[in-house]
Amino acid sequence: MIKAKITNLLMILILQFAADALAGQTSLVGGSGGQQTVIMDCGSNAFMVGVSATGGKDGTFGFNLVRRIKFTCQTFNGTTPGASTTQTVEAVAAKAATVSVSSDSRSCPSGAVIEDLDLYAGNFIDRLAGFGCLTSSATHPNVSMNIGGDGGTRSGLTCPATEGLFKVEARVGDAIDSLRGFCRSFGSLANESIPTQILATVSPKPSFAAPVKILPGASKNFQFTISSAASTPQASVGITGETDLLGGAKLNPPALKLELINPSGSVVVSKIFSDVKSGIIQSVKFGFNVNGNWKLRVTNLKKDIGAVDIMTFSAFIL
Repeated sequence: MIKAKITNLLMILILQFAADALAGQTSLVGGSGGQQTVIMDCGSNAFMVGVSATGGKDGTFGFNLVRRIKFTCQTFNGTTPGASTTQTVEAVAAKAATVSVSSDSRSCPSGAVIEDLDLYAGNFIDRLAGFGCLTSSATHPNVSMNIGGDGGTRSGLTCPATEGLFKVEARVGDAIDSLRGFCRSFGSLANESIPTQILATVSPKPSFAAPVKILPGASKNFQFTISSAASTPQASVGITGETDLLGGAKLNPPALKLELINPSGSVVVSKIFSDVKSGIIQSVKFGFNVNGNWKLRVTNLKKDIGAVDIMTFSAFIL
């Protein structure tokens, strides 16, 4: 039971984090301060493939933060890398690291591009813990770094599926206050896992900030595309939902039916869930053996009172 709750919580956090990324742009990480914007741009047909950074305190009693950062760029013809690399301009804090200095420079494996930065941040960028890379064959090697201190909350610049970073904007003052990334397509979604294909294409995309409401007795279709079908392993698709406040919220938990509909319009899996708990994923499992547009139809089985808010859409393999 505890393991199931932890798994559901992690999935919700991952899904919400992914939902925050807009197409072509990551969420902003860090605070709202800074006196200038530094644009680190690789230019057209190029991607970020490496990072150089320095962190530390600006004095004995200062905060241990990331103080300098820049990126290595490489042009690509499709997913084929060019022969040479270049460097972006550098975002430099006004107060330099003089105590507990940490510095490192790392790169993705040859032919891969950066798809996310692993950061810790609060009002400033506290630490760069590494970055994830994306290869043309849709593998995702990680590169570890340890620049800066132990403060902040874990967050990151995360591109949508099959996209890589090509530009990062920094707000800079005495420290590096915030970072925001910009992404462009790299590789094919068909090379990604079935859950990644589902999450990258699902519409609508519910979130805690913008839930999808289903009135009593009504249904809602969540459509997604499978581009490289695979009957094994089976993948689970599902949602989290709760009754809206006007329907009594926790006093009137949802009753839902989930139906998975294949591209020909046939229902291949159907399951009813009663007394649905808030934050717990309700899902159906299937081997997605046909390419095309699939649907997960969610029906609110309440007849009179109890509109349901769908908070997240999930896809995973256990």
